[in-house]
Amino acid sequence: MPLLRSHAAETERLRDLAPAVDAALRAGGFYTLTAPRKFGGREAGVRTIIEVYSELGRGCGSSAWVGKIHCGAAHMASLFCDEARQDVWGEDGSAVVSASLNGSASNTAHAVPGGFTISGEWRYASGVHQAQWLVCKLAVEQEGSGEQDLRLALIPASEVSIVNTWDMAGMEGTGSDSFTVRDLFVPAHRTLPLASAMDDSLRSRDDLESVYRASVPSMLGLSVAGPVIGMARGALEHVMSMLAQGRPVTGSTYTNAIDFPSVQLAVADVASLIDTAELHAYRAADDIEAASLRGDHLDVAARARIRMDTGVVMLRCREAVERLLDLGGTSAFARSNALQRYWRDVSTATRHALVSPSLNREIYGRALLGITEQHVPIV
Repeated sequence: MPLLRSHAAETERLRDLAPAVDAALRAGGFYTLTAPRKFGGREAGVRTIIEVYSELGRGCGSSAWVGKIHCGAAHMASLFCDEARQDVWGEDGSAVVSASLNGSASNTAHAVPGGFTISGEWRYASGVHQAQWLVCKLAVEQEGSGEQDLRLALIPASEVSIVNTWDMAGMEGTGSDSFTVRDLFVPAHRTLPLASAMDDSLRSRDDLESVYRASVPSMLGLSVAGPVIGMARGALEHVMSMLAQGRPVTGSTYTNAIDFPSVQLAVADVASLIDTAELHAYRAADDIEAASLRGDHLDVAARARIRMDTGVVMLRCREAVERLLDLGGTSAFARSNALQRYWRDVSTATRHALVSPSLNREIYGRALLGITEQHVPIV
């Protein structure tokens, strides 16, 4: 964590992981925690992801986010057949996988003998610069039917062109650029029906390790809690360090700002908000992992509550950092003050489509009221 913290400004300036950070995360196996053990991974579940990337997020939100994305992508790659997994990790157990499911409307995919040919652009591929393999979503045209066969595909990163499109106010260092391919052949064994990847009830129970029986949408959304909780804790630690140095965070007339009652109350509130976020995250993680170990399929009510828990994490961490900004005053927004980076990163990360608090509240409310039709599927 200290390494990430010391390189956080450099990572942000580069709009990609600082080389020293990338090297340390790669050497430590942080990118492949969720890969199968027989290919050199750890088969880590979502609780481990939350714990690990919460710790790293204390130092640098962008770095923790990239590592978390690689873990999510490695989990998705592990859903493929062993022949595809051998392609990815057979010769190099440290191979890194990234992913983008945000394809352009102009993308094309056509069935050909032995596989598919694809062309197009995929956006927001966090960690694409570190990856050797990429997971992307295809919409294969079905001749004569007008319908599309939705699939996931594994493609070598060496076959894509990276387009510099990432220019955001927060999470600047994630290198979430786009990648393009043109007329790339993807063998059939490196594709997977999207429905079976996203709906664990459609997967075979016999040919996958238990950790990969988990609900992928639930796991991917909840895993965002790791970096976000870590960023909130890092922000609190930064302010506590300022207070310990006797710096006048609030501009009060007290000799030391920690003697100011409103500072004491705010610190207590912030710590409790972060603890609340963590407790919700761990409850949801335990539900996901218990079901996968039992071989059970989470029902709608359980998945809806996990979505709600995920949204609560985002709101509580966002609220915690906002309270810290009140302590910091205008000086908190100085470029030299790390607090403004935590604020921008948390504000951006907690608005990711997978973790939208408003949408998750709607889904949970509908489930509680027994409204079965879904505007937004949660499988």
